[in-house]
Formats: sequence, C-alpha cells, structure tokens
Amino acid sequence: MQRSIELTPSWPLLLGLGLYALAFLFGPAAAYFPFAFFLLLSLGALLVLLLHNALTSRWGLPLEPYLYPLARLLPLMGLLGLPFFFFLPELFPWARPGATADPILAHRAPYLNAPFMLLRYVLFFTLFAWVLLKLKPGEHRAEVGAWGLPLVFAAGTFLAYDLFKSLEAHFYSASFGAIFLLSAALLALAVAVALAARRGTPALMGQAQSHTNLLLALSIIWIYVEATTLIIIWGADLPHEVEFYLRRLRPPWDGLAAFWVVGGFFLPFLYLLTDLPKREARYLLPAALWVAFFRLFHLAWYLLPALGRGVGLGEVLGFLGLGLLLMSRLRQP
Repeated sequence: MQRSIELTPSWPLLLGLGLYALAFLFGPAAAYFPFAFFLLLSLGALLVLLLHNALTSRWGLPLEPYLYPLARLLPLMGLLGLPFFFFLPELFPWARPGATADPILAHRAPYLNAPFMLLRYVLFFTLFAWVLLKLKPGEHRAEVGAWGLPLVFAAGTFLAYDLFKSLEAHFYSASFGAIFLLSAALLALAVAVALAARRGTPALMGQAQSHTNLLLALSIIWIYVEATTLIIIWGADLPHEVEFYLRRLRPPWDGLAAFWVVGGFFLPFLYLLTDLPKREARYLLPAALWVAFFRLFHLAWYLLPALGRGVGLGEVLGFLGLGLLLMSRLRQP
C-alpha cells in the first residue's frame, strides 16, 4: 500500500520561524524592518477590532474572521521581538557606548535604558494580550471597546516611541505615535477588507460602502497628522528635530517619499471617492490591496534611513518568514 505524506497545518509556522531566524544572519537591522511591519499589522487589527466593538458596528462583522487572526498574532510578535534586546547597541543610538556624552541622549537616559525599556515592552504586550482575551468573535463588547481603545492606543503610542522613534538619536515629535498607529489601523483595515472582498463577504453583507468610507476617513486623518507634523517641525527649524526630515528628503529617500504620498494617498483617495468601490466588493478589492501595499513603502521611509540600510536578502527572508506565520494564523478556524 502506498502511503502519501501530508504536511501538517503547522508547517507554515515552523518554516516561517526558520526563515525569520535566518534573517538575523544578515544582522538584526535586516530582521527589524519585517518585524516592524507585521507588528503594526497585528496592532492595527486590535485597534480596528476595539473600534468595531465600541461602536457595536455592522461594518466590522464581515471583517471579524480576518481581524481576529491578525490581532491574535500580536502576542507572538511580542515574543519574536525579544531577540532584538540582545542587539540594542546595533539598533539604537542611545544604547551605544559613549551615548551619554551627547547632551540630548543623556537627558533621555532615565527613560531610554535597556532595563526600563524591557519592562515597558513586557507590560505593553501583556496589556495587549489581556485586552484580546476580553474580546470574542461574534459578540459586541462595547464596554471593552470603550476602555480598551484609548488604553491600547496610549500603550501603542509609547511602544512606537520605544521601538521606532528612538532609532533616531535626537528626533522628537508628540504626534509620532499617532502617525504610526493610524498607519497601522489603515494597514490592518485594508488587509481585512481585501481578504473579505476576495470572498465576496462585504457584498453579501452590504457593507462595501461602509468599508470604502472607513478607508477614506482613516486615510484623510492619517495624511492630516502626517502633514501637520512636517509643517510644525519644519517651521520650528530646531536642528535636533528637523534633521529627521532633512535626511529623508535627500536622494534616494525623497523619491520614496513622493512615491508613497502620491501612490499611498492621492491615487486611492481619488478612487475611493467614486461610486465603484462603494457598490461592489470586486471594485473595492484592488483599492484595499493598493492601500496595504503602500503602507510598506511608508514604513520603509521611516525606518530604513535610521537603520542605515536598504532592502536586501535578510529583509526578504524576514518578510517571507513572517508572512508564513500570518498564513498559519489565517488558516486556523
């Protein structure tokens, strides 16, 4: 009798972990970019779920089968981020020898130090996991959404400061966390809408118009915060803040900035204003995929100059590995 060999459902998980581990062979910075992208995707999914529960919305019902697996990836992302604490000096200027000689870094040392950062990291992900346990698919939990949304947003803001803003030696912006969390929510919403639209779910539920309007609203809020932050910092002209944008408005990063502004906002903005995506899910699918795709370039513009590298084999391995992890979560019932 001939026996066939079947791959178990856990093989994407194991292969994904292996590929993600291989990315570290190219340096921790190579694995950091894909880690940041999938962390924001899962955190954004939790934010959208909390908004859906707080509003007891109907638009969130066809997205739940996709938002919950994305959000439940968050505790795993917390574990996958722990190895970076062994490479803090390679990633963060404040963790390098002699950093206290810099007056700005010395001023921030009581907050930006390895033990305190690790403590905050564990507390934040414990909070995210606890809030996730309070939510249940198919049930509206308005009270959880009401207190969970501001709590997770506040914790996510500090997490964005710790993991992303502190990659820059001197930069400071009070709206930095809001930019990242709005982008994360937009990314998660676009991915969930694309997955639902691919199966025709929004059309069946009659929520294509609501999903289009929500994508449009989040895009407008995100670009508003993005633009006002640039205007305020550029107008203040403080050397330790404006250097962040000066670095990113020089080649090749200036071209990337124009690319994600035009492609990531103006083009989908004009398309989402039309009636096509509001009528049928098949017209909404390409717009949702487009929005999610350009979140990648937006994140690259923020992180890669600080990490001092472009996209190489290490980043590709990291994205493949974490993508397989995501597939394993989406396939679970």
